[in-house]
Amino acid sequence: MTSLVFNTIKSMVFFGECMVEHRADSDISFAGDTFNTAWYLSQFNKDKTRLSVQYASAIGDDEASSNLALLLQQERLESPYLITVQDKKLGQYWVKLAENGERHFEFDRLNSPVRQYFNQDSRLLAALKHKQFDAIYLSGISLAVLCPEQRAQFIAALRQFKQHGGVIFFDNNYRAALWQSETPQKWFQQLMALANVAFLTDEDEYAVHGTQCVNSIIAHHFSQELAPDMLVIRCGSAPCVIAVAPNDVLETSPKKIAEEKIIDTTAAGDAFAAGFLVKALQGETFENAAKFAHRLAGQVIQHHGALMPKDKLTKYLSEE
Repeated sequence: MTSLVFNTIKSMVFFGECMVEHRADSDISFAGDTFNTAWYLSQFNKDKTRLSVQYASAIGDDEASSNLALLLQQERLESPYLITVQDKKLGQYWVKLAENGERHFEFDRLNSPVRQYFNQDSRLLAALKHKQFDAIYLSGISLAVLCPEQRAQFIAALRQFKQHGGVIFFDNNYRAALWQSETPQKWFQQLMALANVAFLTDEDEYAVHGTQCVNSIIAHHFSQELAPDMLVIRCGSAPCVIAVAPNDVLETSPKKIAEEKIIDTTAAGDAFAAGFLVKALQGETFENAAKFAHRLAGQVIQHHGALMPKDKLTKYLSEE
């Protein structure tokens, strides 16, 4: 398995939307795909001098926005690219659960401040163009909440960032409701051509590209003129697949979790990505990184909401 230069990354920016989360157990928290990954990564980042974890987004001028800004400060998530958009409020979502922990979401995000991000502030674009940090992590949702003009600006800056040696992580999180007026394929393909590492969920790949199995996902992406250096394909309770070439593939199985212990699968894939990054950034093998990612995701789905309770996470970490 080919090695990537993870140990060159000392600073990483996560860009996306964070919302108010109304959990199925009636608790209220914050969540958003790239935010979730950044939050979990920050929990493992005991030595701040080793990795600077930064979150880029937009908040409004409501109470929830103020609380989110405070949370970022408390959780050691740096926010030099967090902007405030006046007269806007954070989006919200409500989690509805089936008996097996699978979730259904109801959203109120049409006036989310992040939709105006690059129209309001160009600091992140400038930082990308001048490579003022080592890596950036974004997702399909990060693209979907932007208008086409902002997306084009963002991708142009990412292209310059890559040319200067920046590392790009792309998570294919696909939400059909966010792409009602256009198709995502061309945008996703532009990101896949720039990404060093792509975290893919198999079902999202099937929905976006019409592929029908993991092998076809691998074949589709590596047949492109430009492709990521590595695909990390999450397949739910089935083994994850790591591919650096069509014939260079590693499978890693998760530990089976009793069905009655599965409470809420929200953020399982986001936590998996964080767990993988934790170990890869520490110089572990990709197999060990995937095993740890499975274990962390397995813990997350045994609790309500995207962010598992801090005391439970601390206990888990002490046992690792």
